[in-house]
Amino acid sequence: MTANYDITFEYNIPVFAGAPGPDDGTDPIHRDTPCYDRLDWETTKMGIERAEELGYDAVWAPDHLMLGVDNAEYEVWTLLSAIAGFTDDVDVGSLVLSNDYRNPALVAKMAATLDVVSDGRLQLGMGAGWHEPEYDAYGWEYRDGFERLMRLDESIRLMKRMWATDPGEGASFDGDHYQITDATCTPGPVQDPHPPVLVGGTGEDVTLKLVAKHADIWNTDVFNGDVETLEHKISVIEDHCETVGRDPAEIEYSWDGHIMCTRDENKLDELLELMTPIQFEEAYLDQADITRVNANDYFIMGTPEECAEQIQRRIDAGITKFMGWFVDFPDTNGMELFADEVVPQFQ
Repeated sequence: MTANYDITFEYNIPVFAGAPGPDDGTDPIHRDTPCYDRLDWETTKMGIERAEELGYDAVWAPDHLMLGVDNAEYEVWTLLSAIAGFTDDVDVGSLVLSNDYRNPALVAKMAATLDVVSDGRLQLGMGAGWHEPEYDAYGWEYRDGFERLMRLDESIRLMKRMWATDPGEGASFDGDHYQITDATCTPGPVQDPHPPVLVGGTGEDVTLKLVAKHADIWNTDVFNGDVETLEHKISVIEDHCETVGRDPAEIEYSWDGHIMCTRDENKLDELLELMTPIQFEEAYLDQADITRVNANDYFIMGTPEECAEQIQRRIDAGITKFMGWFVDFPDTNGMELFADEVVPQFQ
């Protein structure tokens, strides 16, 4: 059972370029930004400003340090802070912070500060971390998956304890992985009781139980957004809620994925040529490859009418937040057509 949340449409920020280079053949370096040739701040900023002008509800940035063309990427927290300064209406969010990259007590303080300076526009996405090459390059210890998840569990509990303190009061926490003593978080967050906490991930035994325990929002990943998988994962979260004694209506469900909105059949064909096939390895061993035949199970794609039908199927499954990578960026025609002709059907 889900609560009556408003349907929102949100913009994933191109923080790295992913277009194929001259020696890369036709496969994108990264499929989130397959038409973006080279990272450029004015281009990325233009997309953010255009998203706000078009009425998107939030802008989100991933927490990576080396992806895409030349491994060039903006650091998420610096970026979100800057965005809060040149926008007025959109929420700003991390999709998602890698827990191991920052001390959680410091993250609690950073989040409170950003919530204050943005006038309550922060949404804090958290994840256990997964991109091992970044750990190796930056000198962080890459622990096994269960330990990373247990560290995430402690981090969220620690942060909530800090946010719950009165002005000038210190919080203490003595966990297996993190300890603080009289750590203050003054000023505290603007939002009551704290910024919404989003937890990303799909592991059913541990990650989704953490969602049931701690999250205000659950976010799938870009390759698990088909309706059948969404329905199954939501049912798992609801089962965990029963186990931990939480009302599942307290959790909002979000879809994170790729959007190709166009009336131009040739353009759609070109974008699909870039985006498929997607062949899965390692963590996705049980998942069928994404091809032209099944692409509309995973992407929101086609005419505005077709996009709306695909969105409605996900709403029927329980999704109320839609976070989109507009595949044609830095062309803004897709995000403009989507805002003009798709979004109004759900408002």
